[in-house]
Amino acid sequence: MDGLPAGFESNFSWLIGQVFHAHVTESQRALEDFPASQRGYMVVQAAVSGCARNQLEMSKILGLDRTVMVYLVDELVKAGLVERVPDPADRRNRLIVATEEGRARLLDATERVAQVDERLLAPLQGADRERFREMLRQLVGHRHDDPHGACARAAAIADGGK
Repeated sequence: MDGLPAGFESNFSWLIGQVFHAHVTESQRALEDFPASQRGYMVVQAAVSGCARNQLEMSKILGLDRTVMVYLVDELVKAGLVERVPDPADRRNRLIVATEEGRARLLDATERVAQVDERLLAPLQGADRERFREMLRQLVGHRHDDPHGACARAAAIADGGK
């Protein structure tokens, strides 16, 4: 294949690492004005989607250290993008909920990240792009099982339901 060093054509670690590095580098540039860059973007996205109820769940889903998560959420609260609100099911717990400003900033940032994705996936045809994304979803889904429905519960609360 063109552009690949000899001996690395079948090295999964190297191949996925190259794609990851290219995406991280370009998306960091696209998100340079977003508080906490990519990490902040992912936290706000998790808050909007409701896939995690609190900092601990978010840190697990996003693969971030719990202590880093505290400082990250603090920064996003200070920027007005998320807020900590009492969990109606457990007052000791605080939910991380996106503000209207957070939702607006996320929409703008998501458009920029989508442009990064399009540039990165440009060598693939339309059907191949979707198949690649589907395969990634299968791999990630296999690692992020949600047997207790936490994402659905958090989404309902984030939308004002119980």
